[in-house]
Amino acid sequence: MSDETSGKISIEDAIRLKHDLNQNITHGGYSAKQIREMESLTKEQYAEVNRQLAEIKKTWWFFPNYFWAIGILCAGFCILYFSQLLVQVIGLVILLYCTAQFGYRSGVLYGYVRGYEGGHEEGVHKSLGITAEGATDIHDRAIEMEMDEKLIKRMDERKEEST
Repeated sequence: MSDETSGKISIEDAIRLKHDLNQNITHGGYSAKQIREMESLTKEQYAEVNRQLAEIKKTWWFFPNYFWAIGILCAGFCILYFSQLLVQVIGLVILLYCTAQFGYRSGVLYGYVRGYEGGHEEGVHKSLGITAEGATDIHDRAIEMEMDEKLIKRMDERKEEST
């Protein structure tokens, strides 16, 4: 494993050692990689989020998205076709309002998903007693572990190819 005559360790062995050490550092009994996996939503949880988003679209808003799209088209037509300033200003106001509705709706849906994901992640941290500083350390350590695993896999493949 290491070069015993010089007392030095190879880069490959150093990467393996670092990976082993990172696996042995646990928070609440779990390695950083395991915690990161727990923080991620499952397919079933994403399906539930999508079901809830569909329910929001049906119950929160009286007018569907195509209504606002038609409003944008009609307002654009009024701005371009009519030469009266008042009609163009009204068209511009309608255009801006319809566009803002799309932005608002997108923001609500995006915020809902981010809140759901963030709440899940915070729940994992709270149940394991992980602080904000610990969460940053776990995130960094999990990335290191993933990179090390890829390196180790590639080193093993090269070793197999050479034999």
